[in-house]
Order: sequence, then structure tokens, then C-alpha cells
Amino acid sequence: MNSQERESFCQTLATLFYTPDHELAREIYQGNLYSFFENYVRRWTRDGDLNKGFLMEGDAEKVSRDLEAAYEHLFAGVSGEGIPLIESCYKPWTQDPHCSLPFASEKGLLMGDAALHLSALYRHCGLEVADEFKGCPDHLVMELEFLSYLYRGVGDEEIKRFIEDHLDWVPLLRDELKRRQPHPFYLSALEVLDLFLNKERERLEM
Repeated sequence: MNSQERESFCQTLATLFYTPDHELAREIYQGNLYSFFENYVRRWTRDGDLNKGFLMEGDAEKVSRDLEAAYEHLFAGVSGEGIPLIESCYKPWTQDPHCSLPFASEKGLLMGDAALHLSALYRHCGLEVADEFKGCPDHLVMELEFLSYLYRGVGDEEIKRFIEDHLDWVPLLRDELKRRQPHPFYLSALEVLDLFLNKERERLEM
């Protein structure tokens, strides 16, 4: 993959973790999403079933309904039964040893160190956070879109640092998803994302 391909790959991955819409359903129904990822997955692994979740039965309307129900079941909310797609929820709220707040070392909270760091990075790059992610700038969608942006104009050292600092929680998310009997589409999405990140770690010798 060249930088342009990585940029496109991450942008496409990001669309998988938005609240599903008719455009995504149409891409699945037409087989475009499966074809896009198949070109890469075949190069990286012999597991031919890895992206089979991108093949869904029914017309675009049925696909849309099924995805909406799956997303609501798996990810709705950031507490309770929903699986959070937010980095801060998987890490201690802060690593600051001088923080005296009683919940400083707890996990599962929003706007932790990761979110504050990313907010600063976005500002430095002149990027705006979409309204729906104002309270969670470390949402997986935002992180993948930012990684896509980085492939457009920075070197490997910055890419390596971002993956190390902000995408190290993806295996935890994948494992949590597997425990919930997930819809095959979202299992494939996480498996492909994890595979891509592992390939990037190998490339960058992390």
C-alpha cells in the first residue's frame, strides 16, 4: 500500500463505525465494500472468512434495517450494555500522578487524557470536530479519520506515534465485541481494522 491507499483505507474504515445510513447499506448491497477490502485482505492473510461479514443478504432496505438494529444493540450509549467506541473508556481517566480526583485512575469515563490530547492535536492541525463527537473526540471514527489525514501529509514517525498512542485499545474493543455475539458485519470491520494496524506496526517496526 502507498500513502494514498492507506489514506483511503482508513477513511473507508471510519465509515463503518458511524451510525449506519442508507449510503453504507447501498455500498454493502452492491458488493462494493466487500470488493474494496477483499483486494487487501487477500494479500495479508489466508483467512478467507475474515471479511465475509461485509456480504449481507437482502436488498438495501433490509441491509439498512439490520445494520441499524445491530449498531443500536452493540454500541448505543457509552455505559451500561453498550460497547463504547471511545478510547478514554478503555484507559485510566488520567495518568497524571498529581491528580487528586477520586476517579482519576478509573476506566469507562469520557474525556480522559486521550481525548484532551487529541483535541489539542486537532486544533494544532486546524481541524474541527464534528458536532456529534464534541464530547468524545477520541471516538474511533475520529481517530480513523485523523489517521487518514496523517497519511496525506506527515512522515512515518508521526504515523507510528499516533498508532502507538491512540489505537492501542483496538484489540480490547475487538475482544469485547467477540464476547457479545456480534453481528458479522461489525466483527469483520474490527478484524480488518486490527489486521491493518498489525500490518502497519510490522511496516513501522513497532
